[in-house]
Amino acid sequence: MSHSSRRRRERTFSRRLEPGAAPGTVAVDPSAPPPIMTVISYGPDEIREQRLIDLQELGPLLHQLPVTWVNVDGLGNAEIVKQLGQQFCLHPLALEDTVNTHQRAKVDDYGDVLYIVMRMVQGPPLVSEQVSFFVGQNFLVTFQEGLEGDAFNAVRDRIRKKRGRVRDVGPDYLLYELLDAVIDGYFPVLERYGVLLDELDELAESARIGRTLDELHVLRRELLFLRRVVWPLRDASLSLLRGGHASISQDTQLYLRDCYDHATHLIDILEIYRETCADLRDFYYSKLSNRTNEIMRTLTVIATIFMPLSFIAGLYGMNFEYMPELHWRHGYLMTLSLMACVTTGFLIFFWRKGWLQSAEPKLSSALPVFEPPKK
Repeated sequence: MSHSSRRRRERTFSRRLEPGAAPGTVAVDPSAPPPIMTVISYGPDEIREQRLIDLQELGPLLHQLPVTWVNVDGLGNAEIVKQLGQQFCLHPLALEDTVNTHQRAKVDDYGDVLYIVMRMVQGPPLVSEQVSFFVGQNFLVTFQEGLEGDAFNAVRDRIRKKRGRVRDVGPDYLLYELLDAVIDGYFPVLERYGVLLDELDELAESARIGRTLDELHVLRRELLFLRRVVWPLRDASLSLLRGGHASISQDTQLYLRDCYDHATHLIDILEIYRETCADLRDFYYSKLSNRTNEIMRTLTVIATIFMPLSFIAGLYGMNFEYMPELHWRHGYLMTLSLMACVTTGFLIFFWRKGWLQSAEPKLSSALPVFEPPKK
């Protein structure tokens, strides 16, 4: 699937359930990739990691170590989603939201299990996937749509090498690290968009306006999509920060402040980039309008010069028999001289009025570059 078709599919809302369907119905997308399941069980002194071929292999791994993390990459099998829901007592409404990948970021508390959903992004060109988290007393289950790569490799590496405090605490702290990884994954994406905006700004004087406007339109559209994703992400982070969830300890809530701060920072960056896109678009439209005015002014000057010349040519082109200077020997030279004098007079008049000069300043007339004083 091409990047453009992928972006169009992400912005298109398509609900697979018929109106009036039973709540909690799990209906997967037929085009979704088959699930790839991995499990990591760990404690302070031990870690077990393996890929699951059958869910029956999961039973012996549960409750042997303090924390069990099951990651499902791909939502193309409804039976596996239902079986995991039965295994971990996941609410059917949360499972329905998991397979319907158009959810806004939110936090739903189902008592012993906390459900969080958000989007993980890559780009540009922008691609995103929905990530769902189910956290309980001793487990964490994550569902991804199945795009290549994710933001969790650094967390997996810390678990394997026992770096940080993730091996010494419960699944709520693992949830924080995964949420923080997803949110921090937005920053390099926005940095690349900032580079693209700087390039469009530098090319404002020399680039082809039509092509640049197309690129700016695509960039602005993707930034609007990111803005729609990040705003509810901040609200979800605030909901976790306020506490009151049985699955989140007081100690982990202190770390969740970092997620809220980063989400707020992302919104600030996106607002700045949106204003930059709007300013660049207005500048390009103004430049295009000025260029059109320059062309129209040039054509007007040419038409104004040729108007009296056309009058003289039309006047002496009349076939009256007794016209003055019609049979004069030097009439042709006199007419050409008259036309040259009229043209010169008009050019001098336009030059004195400043109508022959371009309205756009030359690069050499730009503001001088600031130089620090010499010591």
